[in-house]
Amino acid sequence: MMKLTYWFLLLSTLILVVSCNHDKYPLPTVPKGEELYGNVGKEVYNLINPILDAEHGYNFNHPSDVYVGADNFVYVCDTDNNRIVMMDIGGTIQGVSQYIEHPEAITQNDRLELLIVNKTNRIYKIDLVAVNHHINNAPVEMVFEQTSEPNRQFTGITVYNGMEYYVTVVDVADSSTNFKEFSFIYDFNPDNTLKGPLPLFVNGTGLFSAIVPTAIVSLRERYLDISSRKEDTKAFMFTQIGRTSLLHNAFKFQHITTKLFEGQEVLVPNTALIGTDIYKPDKFWNLEDVAIDRQGYIFLVDAGRAIDDPDTTRPLPGFYRFAPSGLQLQAVLGLGDGPRSFNNPKGIAVTPFIEQQIVYVADTGNNRIMMFQLSTQ
Repeated sequence: MMKLTYWFLLLSTLILVVSCNHDKYPLPTVPKGEELYGNVGKEVYNLINPILDAEHGYNFNHPSDVYVGADNFVYVCDTDNNRIVMMDIGGTIQGVSQYIEHPEAITQNDRLELLIVNKTNRIYKIDLVAVNHHINNAPVEMVFEQTSEPNRQFTGITVYNGMEYYVTVVDVADSSTNFKEFSFIYDFNPDNTLKGPLPLFVNGTGLFSAIVPTAIVSLRERYLDISSRKEDTKAFMFTQIGRTSLLHNAFKFQHITTKLFEGQEVLVPNTALIGTDIYKPDKFWNLEDVAIDRQGYIFLVDAGRAIDDPDTTRPLPGFYRFAPSGLQLQAVLGLGDGPRSFNNPKGIAVTPFIEQQIVYVADTGNNRIMMFQLSTQ
Protein backbone atom coordinates (compact mmCIF):
# COMPACT_ATOMS: atom_id res chain seq x y z
CA MET A 1 0.00 0.00 0.00
CA MET A 2 2.84 2.40 0.87
CA LYS A 3 4.55 1.60 -2.43
CA LEU A 4 1.36 2.43 -4.36
CA THR A 5 1.06 5.79 -2.56
CA TYR A 6 4.70 6.64 -3.40
CA TRP A 7 4.19 6.01 -7.15
CA PHE A 8 0.98 8.04 -7.12
CA LEU A 9 2.76 11.07 -5.61
CA LEU A 10 5.64 10.77 -8.07
CA LEU A 11 3.26 10.63 -11.05
CA SER A 12 1.35 13.69 -9.77
CA THR A 13 4.56 15.70 -9.49
CA LEU A 14 5.62 14.86 -13.07
CA ILE A 15 2.20 15.88 -14.42
CA LEU A 16 2.46 19.26 -12.56
CA VAL A 17 5.93 20.03 -13.96
CA VAL A 18 4.89 19.21 -17.53
CA SER A 19 1.72 21.27 -17.29
CA CYS A 20 3.69 24.33 -16.06
CA ASN A 21 6.25 24.13 -18.87
CA HIS A 22 4.13 26.39 -21.13
CA ASP A 23 3.50 29.09 -18.49
CA LYS A 24 6.99 30.58 -18.03
CA TYR A 25 7.39 34.22 -16.84
CA PRO A 26 10.48 36.35 -17.54
CA LEU A 27 12.76 37.41 -14.70
CA PRO A 28 12.54 41.10 -13.69
CA THR A 29 14.87 43.39 -15.65
CA VAL A 30 17.57 45.13 -13.60
CA PRO A 31 17.66 48.87 -14.43
CA LYS A 32 20.78 49.97 -16.26
CA GLY A 33 22.96 52.89 -15.23
CA GLU A 34 21.14 55.57 -13.24
CA GLU A 35 17.66 54.65 -14.56
CA LEU A 36 14.81 54.05 -12.15
CA TYR A 37 16.43 52.73 -8.95
CA GLY A 38 20.04 53.31 -9.98
CA ASN A 39 20.63 55.83 -7.15
CA VAL A 40 19.38 53.61 -4.32
CA GLY A 41 22.08 53.35 -1.66
CA LYS A 42 24.12 56.17 -3.18
CA GLU A 43 24.62 59.64 -1.72
CA VAL A 44 23.13 62.23 -4.06
CA TYR A 45 22.23 65.90 -3.68
CA ASN A 46 18.57 66.85 -3.69
CA LEU A 47 17.52 70.39 -4.55
CA ILE A 48 15.65 72.10 -1.71
CA ASN A 49 12.58 74.00 -2.83
CA PRO A 50 11.73 76.74 -3.23
CA ILE A 51 14.74 78.12 -5.07
CA LEU A 52 15.63 81.55 -3.72
CA ASP A 53 14.84 83.51 -6.89
CA ALA A 54 12.59 86.30 -8.16
CA GLU A 55 9.67 83.90 -8.61
CA HIS A 56 9.71 83.27 -4.86
CA GLY A 57 10.24 86.86 -3.72
CA TYR A 58 14.05 87.09 -3.78
CA ASN A 59 15.35 89.89 -5.99
CA PHE A 60 19.03 88.98 -6.14
CA ASN A 61 21.08 90.71 -8.83
CA HIS A 62 24.21 88.70 -9.75
CA PRO A 63 25.02 87.39 -6.23
CA SER A 64 28.74 86.60 -6.14
CA ASP A 65 29.31 84.94 -2.78
CA VAL A 66 27.46 83.14 -0.01
CA TYR A 67 28.85 82.49 3.48
CA VAL A 68 27.63 80.57 6.55
CA GLY A 69 28.80 82.62 9.52
CA ALA A 70 30.01 81.55 12.94
CA ASP A 71 26.72 83.02 14.20
CA ASN A 72 24.74 80.53 12.03
CA PHE A 73 23.36 83.18 9.72
CA VAL A 74 23.84 82.99 5.96
CA TYR A 75 25.27 86.08 4.24
CA VAL A 76 24.97 86.78 0.51
CA CYS A 77 27.01 89.29 -1.47
CA ASP A 78 24.13 90.66 -3.58
CA THR A 79 26.64 92.25 -5.90
CA ASP A 80 24.70 94.37 -8.35
CA ASN A 81 22.16 95.37 -5.72
CA ASN A 82 25.11 96.84 -3.73
CA ARG A 83 24.23 95.15 -0.45
CA ILE A 84 24.76 92.19 1.87
CA VAL A 85 21.64 90.07 2.48
CA MET A 86 21.39 88.31 5.85
CA MET A 87 19.29 85.10 5.98
CA ASP A 88 18.65 82.32 8.44
CA ILE A 89 19.76 78.77 7.66
CA GLY A 90 16.47 78.05 5.87
CA GLY A 91 16.82 81.03 3.55
CA THR A 92 14.40 83.49 5.17
CA ILE A 93 15.70 87.06 4.87
CA GLN A 94 16.50 88.66 8.25
CA GLY A 95 17.75 92.00 6.94
CA VAL A 96 19.91 93.79 4.38
CA SER A 97 22.96 95.95 4.87
CA GLN A 98 23.45 99.58 4.04
CA TYR A 99 24.98 100.46 0.66
CA ILE A 100 28.28 98.81 -0.25
CA GLU A 101 29.45 99.01 -3.83
CA HIS A 102 29.46 95.65 -5.65
CA PRO A 103 30.43 93.32 -2.76
CA GLU A 104 32.33 90.34 -4.13
CA ALA A 105 33.39 88.14 -1.17
CA ILE A 106 32.68 87.96 2.55
CA THR A 107 33.95 86.34 5.76
CA GLN A 108 33.47 86.76 9.51
CA ASN A 109 35.96 87.04 12.36
CA ASP A 110 35.68 85.87 15.96
CA ARG A 111 34.10 89.18 17.00
CA LEU A 112 31.32 88.37 14.49
CA GLU A 113 32.34 91.32 12.33
CA LEU A 114 31.79 90.85 8.62
CA LEU A 115 34.78 91.59 6.38
CA ILE A 116 34.04 92.30 2.72
CA VAL A 117 36.01 92.89 -0.49
CA ASN A 118 34.62 94.23 -3.75
CA LYS A 119 37.28 93.91 -6.47
CA THR A 120 38.83 97.23 -5.48
CA ASN A 121 41.89 97.88 -3.32
CA ARG A 122 39.67 98.34 -0.24
CA ILE A 123 38.38 96.19 2.64
CA TYR A 124 35.11 96.93 4.44
CA LYS A 125 33.73 95.92 7.84
CA ILE A 126 30.22 95.56 9.29
CA ASP A 127 30.06 95.30 13.11
CA LEU A 128 26.96 93.21 13.86
CA VAL A 129 27.37 92.91 17.63
CA ALA A 130 27.27 96.69 18.06
CA VAL A 131 23.76 96.77 16.58
CA ASN A 132 22.48 93.48 18.09
CA HIS A 133 22.65 91.83 14.67
CA HIS A 134 20.24 94.30 13.06
CA ILE A 135 22.33 94.47 9.92
CA ASN A 136 20.27 97.28 8.41
CA ASN A 137 21.38 99.57 11.29
CA ALA A 138 25.07 98.76 10.98
CA PRO A 139 27.33 101.27 9.23
CA VAL A 140 29.61 99.99 6.48
CA GLU A 141 33.14 101.02 7.46
CA MET A 142 36.21 101.01 5.19
CA VAL A 143 39.07 99.60 7.27
CA PHE A 144 41.83 99.38 4.63
CA GLU A 145 42.74 100.96 1.31
CA GLN A 146 45.99 100.35 -0.56
CA THR A 147 46.22 103.81 -2.05
CA SER A 148 49.74 103.17 -3.34
CA GLU A 149 48.43 100.37 -5.59
CA PRO A 150 45.27 101.57 -7.35
CA ASN A 151 45.33 98.66 -9.84
CA ARG A 152 45.01 95.96 -7.15
CA GLN A 153 41.72 94.11 -6.94
CA PHE A 154 40.83 92.15 -3.80
CA THR A 155 38.81 89.12 -4.90
CA GLY A 156 38.51 86.79 -1.89
CA ILE A 157 38.87 86.91 1.90
CA THR A 158 39.07 84.46 4.83
CA VAL A 159 39.83 84.73 8.55
CA TYR A 160 42.43 82.55 10.23
CA ASN A 161 43.57 82.41 13.82
CA GLY A 162 40.50 84.24 15.04
CA MET A 163 41.11 87.80 13.84
CA GLU A 164 43.92 87.78 11.29
CA TYR A 165 42.90 87.26 7.68
CA TYR A 166 44.07 86.51 4.15
CA VAL A 167 42.97 88.30 0.97
CA THR A 168 43.44 87.12 -2.63
CA VAL A 169 44.74 89.87 -4.90
CA VAL A 170 44.98 90.45 -8.64
CA ASP A 171 47.04 93.40 -9.91
CA VAL A 172 45.88 94.52 -13.35
CA ALA A 173 48.04 96.86 -15.45
CA ASP A 174 46.41 97.77 -18.74
CA SER A 175 47.66 99.79 -21.67
CA SER A 176 47.19 99.83 -25.43
CA THR A 177 50.27 97.67 -25.97
CA ASN A 178 50.55 95.50 -22.87
CA PHE A 179 48.33 93.61 -20.46
CA LYS A 180 49.68 91.89 -17.38
CA GLU A 181 48.13 90.33 -14.30
CA PHE A 182 50.13 89.76 -11.13
CA SER A 183 48.58 87.71 -8.33
CA PHE A 184 49.18 87.62 -4.59
CA ILE A 185 47.72 86.47 -1.31
CA TYR A 186 47.97 89.17 1.34
CA ASP A 187 48.29 88.54 5.08
CA PHE A 188 46.57 91.08 7.38
CA ASN A 189 46.92 91.74 11.12
CA PRO A 190 43.86 91.89 13.42
CA ASP A 191 44.07 95.71 13.34
CA ASN A 192 43.65 95.62 9.52
CA THR A 193 47.26 96.55 8.79
CA LEU A 194 49.01 94.69 5.99
CA LYS A 195 51.77 92.24 6.93
CA GLY A 196 52.65 91.61 3.30
CA PRO A 197 52.20 88.98 0.59
CA LEU A 198 52.60 85.28 1.33
CA PRO A 199 55.64 83.66 -0.32
CA LEU A 200 53.79 82.07 -3.26
CA PHE A 201 55.21 82.11 -6.77
CA VAL A 202 53.66 85.02 -8.64
CA ASN A 203 52.15 83.72 -11.89
CA GLY A 204 53.82 80.35 -11.47
CA THR A 205 52.60 77.35 -13.43
CA GLY A 206 52.65 74.67 -10.71
CA LEU A 207 51.83 74.15 -7.05
CA PHE A 208 52.44 76.98 -4.58
CA SER A 209 51.62 79.46 -7.36
CA ALA A 210 48.85 81.98 -7.83
CA ILE A 211 47.41 83.13 -11.17
CA VAL A 212 44.21 85.18 -10.93
CA PRO A 213 42.99 83.77 -7.58
CA THR A 214 39.25 83.98 -7.00
CA ALA A 215 38.58 82.76 -3.44
CA ILE A 216 40.26 81.49 -0.29
CA VAL A 217 39.27 79.61 2.88
CA SER A 218 41.39 78.82 5.91
CA LEU A 219 41.24 75.63 7.94
CA ARG A 220 39.92 77.77 10.77
CA GLU A 221 36.49 77.01 9.30
CA ARG A 222 37.08 73.35 10.13
CA TYR A 223 38.02 73.97 13.75
CA LEU A 224 35.55 76.70 14.73
CA ASP A 225 34.03 76.40 18.20
CA ILE A 226 36.58 73.81 19.28
CA SER A 227 38.44 74.95 22.38
CA SER A 228 41.84 73.57 21.41
CA ARG A 229 42.45 74.57 17.80
CA LYS A 230 44.79 72.44 15.75
CA GLU A 231 48.31 73.56 14.97
CA ASP A 232 47.58 73.68 11.25
CA THR A 233 44.76 76.24 11.44
CA LYS A 234 46.95 78.65 9.45
CA ALA A 235 46.72 76.31 6.50
CA PHE A 236 44.37 77.39 3.72
CA MET A 237 42.90 76.46 0.35
CA PHE A 238 42.36 78.76 -2.60
CA THR A 239 40.85 78.64 -6.05
CA GLN A 240 42.01 80.40 -9.18
CA ILE A 241 41.18 80.80 -12.82
CA GLY A 242 44.81 79.94 -13.46
CA ARG A 243 45.13 81.70 -16.81
CA THR A 244 46.61 84.92 -18.13
CA SER A 245 47.26 85.93 -21.71
CA LEU A 246 50.68 84.25 -21.53
CA LEU A 247 50.62 81.64 -18.75
CA HIS A 248 48.50 78.70 -17.62
CA ASN A 249 48.39 76.85 -14.30
CA ALA A 250 46.67 73.46 -14.31
CA PHE A 251 46.27 73.42 -10.50
CA LYS A 252 43.21 75.63 -10.15
CA PHE A 253 42.65 74.31 -6.63
CA GLN A 254 45.56 74.52 -4.22
CA HIS A 255 45.95 73.43 -0.61
CA ILE A 256 48.69 75.19 1.33
CA THR A 257 49.69 73.84 4.72
CA THR A 258 52.30 74.52 7.41
CA LYS A 259 55.45 72.61 8.22
CA LEU A 260 58.22 73.01 10.77
CA PHE A 261 61.56 73.77 9.13
CA GLU A 262 64.59 74.39 11.31
CA GLY A 263 62.32 75.25 14.20
CA GLN A 264 60.19 77.70 12.23
CA GLU A 265 56.72 77.26 10.79
CA VAL A 266 56.72 77.69 7.02
CA LEU A 267 54.06 77.38 4.32
CA VAL A 268 54.37 74.53 1.81
CA PRO A 269 52.07 72.99 -0.81
CA ASN A 270 50.15 69.88 0.21
CA THR A 271 51.80 67.39 -2.13
CA ALA A 272 49.85 64.47 -0.61
CA LEU A 273 46.97 65.39 -2.93
CA ILE A 274 49.04 64.89 -6.09
CA GLY A 275 47.45 62.17 -8.20
CA THR A 276 44.00 62.58 -6.62
CA ASP A 277 40.82 63.86 -8.27
CA ILE A 278 41.04 67.33 -6.76
CA TYR A 279 44.53 67.95 -8.19
CA LYS A 280 43.73 66.43 -11.58
CA PRO A 281 45.14 68.82 -14.22
CA ASP A 282 42.54 70.71 -16.23
CA LYS A 283 39.64 69.09 -14.37
CA PHE A 284 38.12 72.53 -13.77
CA TRP A 285 37.61 75.53 -16.01
CA ASN A 286 36.81 78.63 -13.92
CA LEU A 287 37.03 77.70 -10.23
CA GLU A 288 35.32 80.50 -8.33
CA ASP A 289 34.94 79.45 -4.69
CA VAL A 290 35.84 76.90 -2.03
CA ALA A 291 34.26 75.87 1.27
CA ILE A 292 35.14 73.31 3.94
CA ASP A 293 33.08 71.68 6.68
CA ARG A 294 34.07 70.53 10.18
CA GLN A 295 34.83 67.01 8.95
CA GLY A 296 37.28 68.32 6.35
CA TYR A 297 35.16 67.69 3.24
CA ILE A 298 35.98 70.16 0.48
CA PHE A 299 33.38 71.87 -1.71
CA LEU A 300 34.26 73.64 -4.96
CA VAL A 301 32.10 75.65 -7.33
CA ASP A 302 33.18 75.91 -10.97
CA ALA A 303 31.65 78.59 -13.20
CA GLY A 304 32.38 76.22 -16.07
CA ARG A 305 31.78 77.17 -19.64
CA ALA A 306 29.44 79.98 -20.63
CA ILE A 307 26.06 79.37 -22.26
CA ASP A 308 27.32 80.84 -25.55
CA ASP A 309 30.69 79.03 -25.42
CA PRO A 310 31.06 77.00 -28.65
CA ASP A 311 33.67 74.70 -27.04
CA THR A 312 31.47 71.97 -25.59
CA THR A 313 34.50 70.03 -24.34
CA ARG A 314 34.99 72.51 -21.50
CA PRO A 315 33.58 71.50 -18.09
CA LEU A 316 29.99 72.25 -17.19
CA PRO A 317 29.19 74.66 -14.36
CA GLY A 318 28.20 73.35 -10.94
CA PHE A 319 29.69 72.17 -7.67
CA TYR A 320 31.79 69.26 -6.42
CA ARG A 321 32.28 67.55 -3.06
CA PHE A 322 35.62 65.91 -2.23
CA ALA A 323 36.83 63.80 0.67
CA PRO A 324 39.78 65.19 2.67
CA SER A 325 41.92 62.69 0.74
CA GLY A 326 41.10 64.42 -2.57
CA LEU A 327 38.68 61.74 -3.81
CA GLN A 328 35.65 63.14 -5.64
CA LEU A 329 32.44 62.00 -3.97
CA GLN A 330 29.68 63.93 -5.74
CA ALA A 331 29.15 66.49 -8.48
CA VAL A 332 26.06 68.45 -9.47
CA LEU A 333 26.67 69.89 -12.95
CA GLY A 334 24.46 71.42 -15.62
CA LEU A 335 24.30 74.42 -17.93
CA GLY A 336 21.17 76.57 -18.17
CA ASP A 337 18.40 77.98 -16.00
CA GLY A 338 16.67 74.73 -15.03
CA PRO A 339 16.21 73.56 -11.42
CA ARG A 340 19.52 71.64 -11.35
CA SER A 341 21.44 73.78 -13.83
CA PHE A 342 23.75 76.74 -13.40
CA ASN A 343 24.85 79.85 -15.21
CA ASN A 344 28.22 81.25 -14.08
CA PRO A 345 27.94 80.23 -10.38
CA LYS A 346 30.48 82.06 -8.21
CA GLY A 347 29.86 81.24 -4.57
CA ILE A 348 29.49 78.19 -2.33
CA ALA A 349 28.96 77.67 1.40
CA VAL A 350 28.00 74.74 3.64
CA THR A 351 26.58 74.25 7.10
CA PRO A 352 29.25 72.85 9.43
CA PHE A 353 28.20 69.23 10.02
CA ILE A 354 27.28 66.34 7.71
CA GLU A 355 23.98 65.60 9.45
CA GLN A 356 21.26 67.52 7.57
CA GLN A 357 24.00 69.50 5.84
CA ILE A 358 22.91 72.19 3.39
CA VAL A 359 25.03 73.38 0.46
CA TYR A 360 24.33 76.93 -0.74
CA VAL A 361 25.32 77.96 -4.27
CA ALA A 362 25.28 81.53 -5.58
CA ASP A 363 24.03 80.91 -9.13
CA THR A 364 25.20 84.30 -10.32
CA GLY A 365 24.03 84.31 -13.93
CA ASN A 366 20.55 83.11 -12.95
CA ASN A 367 20.20 85.68 -10.11
CA ARG A 368 19.42 83.10 -7.43
CA ILE A 369 20.64 81.13 -4.46
CA MET A 370 20.17 77.36 -4.65
CA MET A 371 20.19 74.98 -1.67
CA PHE A 372 21.01 71.27 -1.82
CA GLN A 373 20.95 68.48 0.76
CA LEU A 374 22.71 65.15 0.69
CA SER A 375 20.46 62.09 0.65
CA THR A 376 20.62 58.34 0.06
CA GLN A 377 16.88 58.04 -0.70
